[in-house]
Amino acid sequence: MKVYLIGAGPGDPELITVKASRIIPLCDVIVYDDLIPAEILSLAKPGAQKMYVGKRGGHDYTKQPRINELLVDLAKQGHTVARLKGGDPCIFGRGGEEALYLKQHGIPFEIVPGITSAIAGPESAGIPPTHRGLASSVTFVTAHEDPSKESSFLDWGHLARDRGTLVFLMGASRIDQIAARLIEQGMRPDMPCALVQEATTPMQRHVVSTLGKVGSEAKERGIGSPCIIVVGEVAALSSELYVREPKSLAGRSVLITRPAHLALESASVFSGNGARVVLYPLIEISPLPFDLPDIASCDMLIFTSQNAVPLFLDRMFASNLDARALAGKEVLCIGPKTREALRSYGIVADAMAEEYRAEGIVEVLKNKDLKGKKVCLPRAREARTYLVDALKGMGADVIEIPVYGTVLPENADRESFLSAVGEVDTVIFTSPSGVRHALTLLGNDTEPLKGKTLAAIGPVTASAMERLHVPAHVVADEYTDEGIIEALKGESE
Repeated sequence: MKVYLIGAGPGDPELITVKASRIIPLCDVIVYDDLIPAEILSLAKPGAQKMYVGKRGGHDYTKQPRINELLVDLAKQGHTVARLKGGDPCIFGRGGEEALYLKQHGIPFEIVPGITSAIAGPESAGIPPTHRGLASSVTFVTAHEDPSKESSFLDWGHLARDRGTLVFLMGASRIDQIAARLIEQGMRPDMPCALVQEATTPMQRHVVSTLGKVGSEAKERGIGSPCIIVVGEVAALSSELYVREPKSLAGRSVLITRPAHLALESASVFSGNGARVVLYPLIEISPLPFDLPDIASCDMLIFTSQNAVPLFLDRMFASNLDARALAGKEVLCIGPKTREALRSYGIVADAMAEEYRAEGIVEVLKNKDLKGKKVCLPRAREARTYLVDALKGMGADVIEIPVYGTVLPENADRESFLSAVGEVDTVIFTSPSGVRHALTLLGNDTEPLKGKTLAAIGPVTASAMERLHVPAHVVADEYTDEGIIEALKGESE
């Protein structure tokens, strides 16, 4: 049993630490706060329990004493627990309180630092928190405390005289009061000031103003939570240092339906191109029992999916075989992701299909004599028969091994799927199974998908969509996330 107090970063899922991304998949229970990106939650291992204990101003929430007790109870049950907090767990995240409570109750714990929005927020708006000649210090201040209170842990006079940078966190509802209190205590009204909303995400907006005007400008611009307030000379640097790179998917919202274990990587690609991402896995990889073939007798192995690689090779390695067992055998694969998965096991594919589907493998093998050759084909249970039929037609002895099935995730239901679809303008399908599962949830009612841009990762998925009466508007030429993005760019032009 152990509790990890983990900082999940400021909002951009790519800003989670390597250590956090390694620990989360090891945990049995994920206890998470508000504003934790779905992509980070998707790192949890299959079957891990996820418990929301978020806090948002003006709403009911789980009280801190109950959270403390919950962490102890879960640990005493023998669970390894990931306590996920936005930013850093100990920068206004009450991580210290939870650590003390765990210590008092004899629960092993570890604090895993995260990138706080107090740093990432200003920087994402082109504001360095410290800058030679402008600010030699930075002060983090909670904005949860009412600035009008007479008794306070904050010395407003000291803050107003501070020549460094002030960063107020959780202050969206108190911008006017904070500015007024600082001016009252002697800070000049023309002091540069900035607001950064939803920092580091594709929805980020920021306003650069002065202390005397920032409240009214916040109202005019509709700035809301989550928001940080930056006060100090460095705020003026935003006009010079903030670079808004053109993003090909800016303004677009996409629903990614990939399996949860692939969601973070896909989401990062789409959000990096400016899209607002919603995750709703329509597929779960369900390992199947299978007998390992006589590897020594095989002449060739063909991997058509990155999901098949670990299932097959882990079984092989568990049978006291390693990569040397494949010496002298040809290994073929479909697509760069499958090639990378093989490489992670120390296996370099001899060839990769240029077209990332079964037809591409057949093209690679068209001039090869396969008569009497034994070909091992670990694959999905639902895979098309095309490749098996083609290989047999070329004279090969095919050992087809279904190593996994694609099933609908247990927590998927019509209501939550409709909600996810309603949040986006684009729905991305990456397999025929995903399309079938979407229609299962919708009860074959395609109405909720009307008005959405439906994108298919390739012609196989597009064909399935056509058969199921939800034709794709966009089909990727290259069967990858990047290919879908290029196709969407073309559709927008």
